[in-house]
Amino acid sequence: MVVCYDCLIIRKLESLRYSNVVVGLNDTMGYLFASLDKNEPEISPSTIHAVTCIMENVPFINGSPQNRLIACAMKRDSLIGGDDFKSGQTKMKSVLVDLLVGVGIKATSIVSYNHLGNNDGMNMSAPQTFRSMEISKSNVVDDMVASNAILYELGKPLDHVVVIKYT
Repeated sequence: MVVCYDCLIIRKLESLRYSNVVVGLNDTMGYLFASLDKNEPEISPSTIHAVTCIMENVPFINGSPQNRLIACAMKRDSLIGGDDFKSGQTKMKSVLVDLLVGVGIKATSIVSYNHLGNNDGMNMSAPQTFRSMEISKSNVVDDMVASNAILYELGKPLDHVVVIKYT
């Protein structure tokens, strides 16, 4: 079966504010939809865009850290994907850690330094936006480390520090 779409939404905004998962607000799809109806400020723009795409059956590729909507997309037979496009320094870190772990070399510590400018720098001045970027940058190597139980003991994560500066 071939499916054609008139539209595909690709959202590439890594500098969004962090949205907490709050019990009774957005922890279930029912609460999320009720919060959308009430225009709750804790619901992020990327969540609103993703829900809109799901409800309209428009494929959505998300470049921001936010992946709680997969179950909703599956129920509606809608396409959704992505978590972070991981470009620049984050991509380089991903490639190097994958290479090291793949050949059996155990990295014990990573310090990531990101210096952002333009709108990214301005957006990072908001604490929730900074938290979103910090999560995105710090969890990029988690799956690679977890995939090698010989090098990395379960429950003992890699020492990973993320430094984000902006001008």
